Amino acid sequence: MNVLVIGDEHTYGFGLPGGNLSYIGHFIKQISLARQAVSVDTYAHLTMAQMSSTLAQLPLSRYDLIILQLDDRISQPITFDSMNVPCLATPTLPQSLDLLGEATLKERTSPFKVLGNLLLSLIRPRHKMALSVLLKQLRPYRHNVLLLTPFPYRNRVNQWIRQRSRNLVLEEANKQLFSVFDTDLIIRPQEEYFLANDPEHLSAVSHELVGRSLFDFYLSAPTIVTIQAIRRYF
Repeated sequence: MNVLVIGDEHTYGFGLPGGNLSYIGHFIKQISLARQAVSVDTYAHLTMAQMSSTLAQLPLSRYDLIILQLDDRISQPITFDSMNVPCLATPTLPQSLDLLGEATLKERTSPFKVLGNLLLSLIRPRHKMALSVLLKQLRPYRHNVLLLTPFPYRNRVNQWIRQRSRNLVLEEANKQLFSVFDTDLIIRPQEEYFLANDPEHLSAVSHELVGRSLFDFYLSAPTIVTIQAIRRYF
């Protein structure tokens, strides 16, 4: 089984004590326990333009499962820049957020910038949003695609932004007939779900909850053919 994962630092368990698996690690562990060989290619910290460029160049037809862990940037208008295309030969994971650069990280996580994009999304045409563009790219492979809604935040402002982003994911996925794993049903913006003194990153227990639940959802998720048949019937 070949799996492609595109997400943020949670894909490799940022901040977890040594020996603890990320949610992707727990997901893969469950697949292995089912005695199925698995190969995983993982990309983290791509901008929306980089994500789109990466998807355009990867051999998506060879993946049995494509997991997209989405964040608040989905409402941005997407632009393409050939300089943003990452190296595709060897997918790698950064070992520390410091590799992003302090300025880049602050820009990526700035609630004011994200909030501005979300407010603009109320008047911006949906087809110009990054999420819409990405899903259109993935449409030929949507029966193998699984979207994750943004993980929650403990900070109230960030959590409001995440809820708005979650709604956009659910609405657009429903419109374009993609499967969605709603992380909001598994983890909550409460202290016990996060690392100590860190309102942004999930604890080891939360990673395990998400990973195991993601595996259960994957096993039970309806195929796109079934979804289409049900909608035509009604």
